[in-house]
Amino acid sequence: GINAEYMGSHPEKLQHVDYSNDFFSRHAMLTVSGQLNVETYCAALTNVYTFGPTFRAEYSNTTRHLAEFWMIEPEIWGGTLADAMQLAEDFLKFVIATLLADAQSDLIFLDGYHTRVAEGKGEEDEEERQNTKSRQAEGSLIERLMHVVKEPFARMTYTEAIAKLQECEATGAIKFETTPEWGIDLGSEHERYLCEQVFKKPLIVTNYPAEIKSFYMKQSSDGRTVEAMDILVPNIGEIIGGSAREDDFAKLEALSAKKGISTDGLWWYMDLRKFGSAPHSGFGLGFERLLMLVTGITNVRDVIPFPRYPGNAVY
Repeated sequence: GINAEYMGSHPEKLQHVDYSNDFFSRHAMLTVSGQLNVETYCAALTNVYTFGPTFRAEYSNTTRHLAEFWMIEPEIWGGTLADAMQLAEDFLKFVIATLLADAQSDLIFLDGYHTRVAEGKGEEDEEERQNTKSRQAEGSLIERLMHVVKEPFARMTYTEAIAKLQECEATGAIKFETTPEWGIDLGSEHERYLCEQVFKKPLIVTNYPAEIKSFYMKQSSDGRTVEAMDILVPNIGEIIGGSAREDDFAKLEALSAKKGISTDGLWWYMDLRKFGSAPHSGFGLGFERLLMLVTGITNVRDVIPFPRYPGNAVY
């Protein structure tokens, strides 16, 4: 949607805009994901994926966020949350194992680059130097990537994650800027602490509160959570987000209404359930964050040719 404060616009005036003269003759916006569309292909062709640009209008001006980035989004017909989790873990490990086998010279070059940055021999700023130095203390880039491939990813529920974070705060091991309480959306500080300090490897967090997740995620039997998962990796945080999809038409309609989401423009998506469906699941992998993981680059703006983010679209 439109961020009125950031854009300096007046939402009340949008009610009087005549979109019939616009290019599409209707109100149209950039997509935040190709998932809803690819589910139609999944229903017809079973296992499919999409790879394309996506857009976010949230004001996240950090080294991990872009306003425009690329997503790889597989969809598994007949798939459960467990299937999506396993495919996502296997996918990451396959990509990294392939690079370790076929791109050794590039990884060795990147290792040398990071060593120079950590020693202050490059032109990078102090923050990047310290971040790189911290990562080097965990091992070289190649060693870190080998660790990702060899070790099974840790797994815990959102409820367990909150309890662990609260326990760590209570013992004085860490003080978070945002107090970990059930119902919050985990921040980068929480995600990174779990996978960098608690498990020291990638972590899959599952079963998030329904209130903080998307309307299309399958509702759990407990009535409070949805069958969602995020994969968190050291130094980055979330790299993959996914879920089982709600295939029950009545439940999908009810949760959409509860969240205040109009399904009038999503009739084609709702029809995938209205006339019968089957379990399916999927996830989205942020391509630029994958590049950060395999190259060790600390700023997402350095792994995309033309970075666009709040306040910057010069290309």
